[in-house]
Formats: sequence, structure tokens, C-alpha cells
Amino acid sequence: MPTAPLPASLRARSDREAIVADIEPYLGTTVDERVEIMAAPCRAAAESIAAHPAGDRILAWQEPRSAQSEALSLDLVRRARPTG
Repeated sequence: MPTAPLPASLRARSDREAIVADIEPYLGTTVDERVEIMAAPCRAAAESIAAHPAGDRILAWQEPRSAQSEALSLDLVRRARPTG
């Protein structure tokens, strides 16, 4: 019994081939077109959250930062500030 070839998404490929396949639909698009491509899922997410009964709470929630992340952030701010 012959086996069917794997779909393209399941075939082995290099990282370069994977990246090219991911960006190929966007090659040749204008900045305005790319903005719209990115804005569409953002609008859908905003509409979904607005329709949710706990939408305000969802938007207000922030994941707690780890101590390591907080220390790194403070270190970067210290380095960015001019000394003098």
C-alpha cells in the first residue's frame, strides 16, 4: 500500500527554509499593508475581551515579574541614565 506524501508543513526543512516560508506571504507588501495585517488580530482580540464579562479584569491583569527580571530591568535603567 503506497503512502501519501507528507504535507509541506510536516516535511523536514532547514531553519532558513522555515523562515522564508513564514515571511513569503508578506514579501512585497507595503508598510500600510503590514500594519493592517498586524492590526486585524489585535482588533479581534480587543473585541473578544470587550465582549467578555470580566474584560476589565482581563486587561488589568499583569503577570508578576520574577526577582531576576526586576533586577535586570533596574540594572538596565541605571545603565541608561547619564552619570554626572
